[in-house]
Amino acid sequence: MLPIHGFAQTGASTLESILIRFTSAYGGFRDADALSSLSVEGTILQNGQTFEFRMHKKRPNCMRYRLSSESKSIVTGYDGSQGWIQTKINGEVSIDLLDHEAKRSLREQTRFESPLFRHFDKPDNEIELIERITLGERSVLVLEVIEYDSDASRYYLDLETAHIVRVDHLDAEGDLSIQILYRDYREVEGFPFAFEIETRANGEMKSLAKVNRIIVNPGILGFYFAKPKG
Repeated sequence: MLPIHGFAQTGASTLESILIRFTSAYGGFRDADALSSLSVEGTILQNGQTFEFRMHKKRPNCMRYRLSSESKSIVTGYDGSQGWIQTKINGEVSIDLLDHEAKRSLREQTRFESPLFRHFDKPDNEIELIERITLGERSVLVLEVIEYDSDASRYYLDLETAHIVRVDHLDAEGDLSIQILYRDYREVEGFPFAFEIETRANGEMKSLAKVNRIIVNPGILGFYFAKPKG
């Protein structure tokens, strides 16, 4: 891996300055919890079907995600301790608890920020500047991130905006597992959000989400994320 001083010699930013700029671009000048809840609505294409989706998140780690079509809806929730899934098909409803691995995955999705955000407050994470490359017409910095008890990921940051344009999740052998592409950034209440997100695996598109609306701090009550009764 290319040492950081190699970038300094070519006039590129140091790792520290990159992370400070990234944090600033994503609202780091505000209080740490300025973004306390979030509501996102749009459509998603996956497995050849188009669904409407609605996602709600609330700090510290609550999330509720709904996929729906004409005859089917799937709602997944996490209230900070319990994960659950509710399926409704042609009026038939079932509710199940998620197993440990599914709950862990859902908990990771409840995060509001990437591990690059305010990195220096997270001493357990390791971040290394790998290289500077070109993606299309973009100049991009590639940072490798290893979080506690997780496999490595590579974050691709637009050199001009400091926005994340791609994340490569690697498996235990260091091979590409999942790739996520972020496009069409727009600001909402001063925070940058990608309004188009594509997920790829094995070189193929697995899903394509297009956001229609984002509401910052909608004021969601905690009980909304609890497992439904029945």
